[in-house]
Amino acid sequence: MSGPSDDDEGGDCVIRFPQSRTRPGPAEPARNLGLTPLSRAVGSSGRAAKGHWCSRCRGIWYSYFLEAECPVCGNRQG
Repeated sequence: MSGPSDDDEGGDCVIRFPQSRTRPGPAEPARNLGLTPLSRAVGSSGRAAKGHWCSRCRGIWYSYFLEAECPVCGNRQG
């Protein structure tokens, strides 16, 4: 009777989850997409703003408010 650990002697095996939404690829740093126009109008430095991920731009944009739209491409899906 052979088990899954019989094939790999070291026991270090990576099992990929089929439902994962990310693909392994080159690790590139996220782009800084800046503040939204509304947050810029407030005139603060962006220090307490919350970051949001944009999958199209592959970067992070910041806002003080509950905005959901990337200021660069208009993506609302994250």
